[in-house]
Amino acid sequence: MGVALPGNALQTWSAATDVRPGMLMSFEQWYNAQMPGEKLAEAQAVGIHAEMFTWEPWKPKPDGASVAQQGAVQPGITDREIADGRWDGYITKWAKDVARYPNIKVYIRFAHEMNGTWYPWNHHPRAYIAMWRHVVGIFRTLHVNNAKFVWSASAGMGIHRARWEPHMRSYWPGSAYVNVVGATVINFGGPRHTHSVSQCEPRLAIMHRLYHKPVMLTEVDTQYKGRVGWIRDLAAYVGRTRWIKAVVWSQLFSRGQHDMQTGYMGWQIAGDSVQVKQAFRQLARAAVRVPSSPGSLTASVGGGS
Repeated sequence: MGVALPGNALQTWSAATDVRPGMLMSFEQWYNAQMPGEKLAEAQAVGIHAEMFTWEPWKPKPDGASVAQQGAVQPGITDREIADGRWDGYITKWAKDVARYPNIKVYIRFAHEMNGTWYPWNHHPRAYIAMWRHVVGIFRTLHVNNAKFVWSASAGMGIHRARWEPHMRSYWPGSAYVNVVGATVINFGGPRHTHSVSQCEPRLAIMHRLYHKPVMLTEVDTQYKGRVGWIRDLAAYVGRTRWIKAVVWSQLFSRGQHDMQTGYMGWQIAGDSVQVKQAFRQLARAAVRVPSSPGSLTASVGGGS
């Protein structure tokens, strides 16, 4: 069980939810040039042995930017330029910083949701593949053995399968370059973006069948309305789906809300009702019970579990 949370906030959050995650997640943009060591040190200090970085090769647009503005090509940090070595100094420095924490398994969710239109790395699948392989190659050359790469796509809810599946497949960098397949599972709500867990299940099954890799739900959240039932449904699904190896709960601000009519997404588990927290603990227990899940991905759950 993972949560998008800094290590220095873990104690307060866990006290409020009665769940201690086994993995923390954060978003890191390349233009900020921040090294991962600070987050890894925080995780290590509180006894966390797995960290996921959603590692974004771009300069973020201001909050409120349209999808077209956010997804526009950014000269100087394109997929092709990264593949051609322009950012090798930064990548090398970042990789060496990860290697300084060999006791933490670092999952790198690199250039995620590439099959959508809202990030600048989506435009050219072949260049995306070249970029991905180049970045992974640098980590391998440096023998950063605690790094695992997570190829995390959009499940494409609302897009017909006949269009979604081949487009997603065009970005696949090859099994040798991917450790884990990931998917964003967010029920934004509203008139066009309300999706039950049962609607998401077929897409996740397709991803698992196509790539024969462990699957992580790398960014999970739901609208306020109906949240208890949705979380319980997800817990039941995760509990019976053995190839799902981790669930990462993220209630950080989502850029996707700006161009969508959504339900209310500003709520937080830690400040919600007893009923909501009970449902969330069910989800944490389901994630823990997944067979063959690495120890670093488990969570300790309150109430005697």
